[in-house]
Amino acid sequence: MTTTQTDRRKDVQKSGTYDIYIEIDCDCQELLDACGLDYKQCEDDDTQNEVCISLDAGEWEGFQADVNFNYADEQTIGHYLLNHELGEYVTKVTIYKPNGDIISFS
Repeated sequence: MTTTQTDRRKDVQKSGTYDIYIEIDCDCQELLDACGLDYKQCEDDDTQNEVCISLDAGEWEGFQADVNFNYADEQTIGHYLLNHELGEYVTKVTIYKPNGDIISFS
């Protein structure tokens, strides 16, 4: 079963969380395993895995305070939310906000 962008928007609107989907190269799968992070293969790209991190409103405020979106890219966000080594493998970040907006870095 595929998860559509519309489904993800509805989920965050119901939960009130900020869901951040981080696409990361399959070459670092062992690192993901070593860190104990849950992930799945991307539905539209079999060379990428996807990690989902959900932030509540307070965590989101802290994230925004620490990461300036005017200068950030997908790897910067990966460094912040995962770790420096995994951040190097990040290829795309999509943020679903509770108000229905989407922020994407790729």
